[in-house]
Amino acid sequence: MPSLSDSPPPVPPPVPVDTHPNRSVGLKEQRALPDPTRLAPEDAYYTSSLPRARPTSAHFDDSMRVLNPNAVAALRSPPAVPGAGGGRKEVQKLRGSSRRRRRKGAWKKLLWVKQSYPDNYTDTETFLDHLQRNPRVRPYDFWPLVADSTVIVQHVCSVAIFVCCFVGIVQGRVSPVSVVCWGSVGTALGWIFWDSWILREHVESAQRLSTVKSAFLIYFSLLALSPILKSLTKSTASDSIWAMSCWLLIMNIFSFDYGSGEGAGATKFPASLSTNAAVMASTVLASRLPSTTHVFSLMLFSMEVFGLFPIFRRQLRHVSWTGHILLTLALVLVAGGAVGITLRGGWAAFVVGSILGSILTALTMGGCSWWLISLQKYKNVVTGPWDPARPIIRRHWD
Repeated sequence: MPSLSDSPPPVPPPVPVDTHPNRSVGLKEQRALPDPTRLAPEDAYYTSSLPRARPTSAHFDDSMRVLNPNAVAALRSPPAVPGAGGGRKEVQKLRGSSRRRRRKGAWKKLLWVKQSYPDNYTDTETFLDHLQRNPRVRPYDFWPLVADSTVIVQHVCSVAIFVCCFVGIVQGRVSPVSVVCWGSVGTALGWIFWDSWILREHVESAQRLSTVKSAFLIYFSLLALSPILKSLTKSTASDSIWAMSCWLLIMNIFSFDYGSGEGAGATKFPASLSTNAAVMASTVLASRLPSTTHVFSLMLFSMEVFGLFPIFRRQLRHVSWTGHILLTLALVLVAGGAVGITLRGGWAAFVVGSILGSILTALTMGGCSWWLISLQKYKNVVTGPWDPARPIIRRHWD
């Protein structure tokens, strides 16, 4: 009977693969970053379609991503549980995606190019690359806005002067003859300046003669139509006349052509809607006057204020900016003084009205300019590749 000392020692239990010391050393050596100046075993598995580049990542998984899927599947260790890895499905998935990528290619937003995408296809990765917000918005500056508002101030002051003259004629404070005389003198001076500006453009004298003929035609036409205009709306109630004339003057202010007056558009006539509304308001108000002379004076004055004066203002702005500013100051002072005389009467009211009108006008111009600048931040115009194409029409071909 053999002794216990001669029996072989007991066999130790097997060490798991994952915790085996040699296994861990092998993994560490396998995951070590290869020397970029030497060839690595992975270089034998690069496909010809992929670029020849060495892995730069320190991780083994990152370096194995650029390998051939078949070679990667062969190098991977089999899973501990059969069927848990799903290597064949992953390889087939990679093959299918690579085939689709080679078949479709890069998508282009061109309908006339034959592509493997439907016509309503939208690339989610590049859809918002060309998004633009407010591409044509020009930021406002304070002083340019104040300067541009002088055109509005001039026209509003002209309307205020006309209304004050009508109230003065109705109340008997102002003579209609003096109103039409001062208006005619101003029109004559404006025509002289106009003629001097036109001479710079080498305009023939035939146009000057045509202007004089038109002036006489308007004068005698109004003189003949004054009795008819006096009785045209005489049967209408005064309340309706005041309301109608008020709305017509408001329409004149809001529909007036406040263009820049630069270039060829400097001498064009104002919008017909604005002029017709002002003439209609004058015609309606003329029926409240006592005599034909009053009607003729008011209608002629309205023609000068609403028909001829806007042309002079536009041309003056085009020729001289200093003259435009001086004319604006004069209109503000006269309009404020006229409102003061209409409300209180006397030269003291004229002075007080001029001062208060100037201050109120300056505050309004500055406040509206700041308000418009503050509103610009709410402007949000979004444009992008989804907008329909706009044809470019060329009027002159090279």
